[in-house]
Amino acid sequence: MNGSSPAAKRRRRAFLRSIARLGRSGIALPLALLVGATVAFGLLVWLAERGRDSGFFTSVWDGLWWALVTIATVGYGDKYPVGAAGKIAASFLMLFGIVITAVVSGTAASLFVERRIREGKGLQDLRLKGHIVLCGWNAQADGVLDALEGEVAAVALVNALAPEAFEAIKARHPELDLSFVRGDHTQEAALRKAALDRASACIFIPDDTGPDGEAGADERTILSALAARAVAPELPLRAGIQKASSEQHLRRAGVDEVVLHGEFTGFLLAAPGAGAGLPSAARELLSAASPKRLRAEDFPAPLVGKSFAEASAWFLANRRAVLAGVLSVEKPVSLDDILSNDSGAIDAFIKRKFEEAAIDIGEGQKPGNRSALAPDPSYLIGPSDRAFLIGGEA
Repeated sequence: MNGSSPAAKRRRRAFLRSIARLGRSGIALPLALLVGATVAFGLLVWLAERGRDSGFFTSVWDGLWWALVTIATVGYGDKYPVGAAGKIAASFLMLFGIVITAVVSGTAASLFVERRIREGKGLQDLRLKGHIVLCGWNAQADGVLDALEGEVAAVALVNALAPEAFEAIKARHPELDLSFVRGDHTQEAALRKAALDRASACIFIPDDTGPDGEAGADERTILSALAARAVAPELPLRAGIQKASSEQHLRRAGVDEVVLHGEFTGFLLAAPGAGAGLPSAARELLSAASPKRLRAEDFPAPLVGKSFAEASAWFLANRRAVLAGVLSVEKPVSLDDILSNDSGAIDAFIKRKFEEAAIDIGEGQKPGNRSALAPDPSYLIGPSDRAFLIGGEA
């Protein structure tokens, strides 16, 4: 079953493509000559020297070992031919080894250089895991990378920028391990190049690098989200949009979190009287460079089961941080949530029939996130809850 799955087929195709690329690269022939010469001369010297009193070549493995260290120019000196035929063979192997090892080394070096050049141009398949994939680019994208610094190690950009523009971005963010795939992020092929199926999350930015610039940015984001869901069905997706009407389409595409550009601009600028100072406070809370920025982290184990009031006091005393709220992860509903173990015969019968039919009522449900700012002080911290903190020590 697993051998015929789409993932297994993709792995086989990738392996065959790698073999084909190895053949086209020019290194396959020198490697074959290197291995062939090691075996041929090792056997030849063993046949010529095996009856000698030196005892250096008592088995075929002695000949192969000698040939390997000779062709690699290591020259341990633990074994060497003493007869004329063996010395002649050794002389040819030494000359051949110098040439072939130089060819193999040069070919391998050129392959590495070519790979680096292709990576710089955004043409190479990325070999990453647990990274963030950032699709699209605009003037605010540098701020997203600033916020990711210190949070993740590797970020893969997928957009239509020129290689020179990517190098400039890389120079502005030396703390991040940035990679680049140059292409259309609405296409599955480009997302697969960015190893989306092995990423930890994907972020979509309203893209102005496409052929129609900002005009069709939201439409491309929707198409990208659909492509991403096809490549990685369970991957967390976040998207920025320019039009409020685009949110419903992104929700249908399976995007977990949507941010509308400028959604709170009017509120912050128009806050009069008692609301004065809100723009400055919001900037301090949301700026990646601010030591008092809003952040989310897991609750320490001792706080699980404690009330929100007790957790607030603990963070203030131990971390000098203000607990602003809770992110509650809602798990899919299971049959055990509906039927209790100590229920009557009818519930037991229902549970048994569901189990016999292998029906999982939670199948297809995704865990949901529910944010609660300043909840009731008696709210109990759950094992999957996360804390929204302001300032303090991370």
